[in-house]
Amino acid sequence: MIIYRDATALDLPVLTSMEKQLFADAPWSIGQFKEEFKGVPRTHFFIVALNSDNEIIGYAAVMAPAPGVEADVLTVGVLPEHRKAGIGEAFMERLENWAIAKESNAMMLEVGVDNAAAIALYQSLGYSTVSTRKDYYGAGLDALVMRKEIS
Repeated sequence: MIIYRDATALDLPVLTSMEKQLFADAPWSIGQFKEEFKGVPRTHFFIVALNSDNEIIGYAAVMAPAPGVEADVLTVGVLPEHRKAGIGEAFMERLENWAIAKESNAMMLEVGVDNAAAIALYQSLGYSTVSTRKDYYGAGLDALVMRKEIS
C-alpha cells in the first residue's frame, strides 16, 4: 500500500539521493532542494510517496507563485521498481488540487523528450505540448514544455 504525505525538511537528504539516481544528467543539489523548500507552504508544495516499509519511493513538487497565474511542476520522480503503479498519476492529482486551491489557472511542466512514459502520462491527464526547450537538461538533452488548463 502506498501512503502519501507532505514532505518535510528532514526528507531532503533522501530526496537529494534519489534525485541523483533518477535524474543523473541534471540532478538538483541539496542546496536547490533547500531553496525550493523555503516556499513551503506559501508558494510551494512537496509530497512524498512511502511504501509499506515507510520508505520514500517517490516525490513531487509544484510552485504556484500567485493567484491567477500558472503553477509550475518542479519535479516528479518515482523509483524505477515502483513505476507503473499509479504513483505518478496520484502525484499529479495532488499537485493539481493544491494549485487549484492556490487559484492557479494552469499547470506547466518540462519533461525530457526521451521520457516516453512520462509524456504519455501527462498527455493522458490532459497536458498538451506547447514548445521544446533545447538543451534544457544539458547539452543535447531537450525538454518538452507541456501545459494544462485547470481553472
